[in-house]
Amino acid sequence: MNIYQSAKKLSICLGLLFVVGNALALTPAQEGRKVFLSQNCYGCHGGRGGGGMGPDLREEAEDVGEAVHQGLEGGMPAYPGVTAVQIQNLQAYFRSMGSSAEPTFTHWWEAVPKQ
Repeated sequence: MNIYQSAKKLSICLGLLFVVGNALALTPAQEGRKVFLSQNCYGCHGGRGGGGMGPDLREEAEDVGEAVHQGLEGGMPAYPGVTAVQIQNLQAYFRSMGSSAEPTFTHWWEAVPKQ
């Protein structure tokens, strides 16, 4: 195999890795759903954020950063380890609720959860 053939094969492999890597990337709403599930938010807010013991997040999800980091009177615990990016992703997930873009997977631990 000459150097041209080797370079061409390497180029094809890198291209495939790029395509596969992009296919595995999640949207902010999907990443937010993963945070919602991994932090057990569904225990109080329901499996799809519609409320329960906690409020309906589809209606009260404008500024969740302070509530998540500091907690709220009435029972919401603080989650100080949630990052700013995770907060943004949670907000994207909350905005997607009720739309066709709303992720509904339940296996947050999978790299690319199945809908």
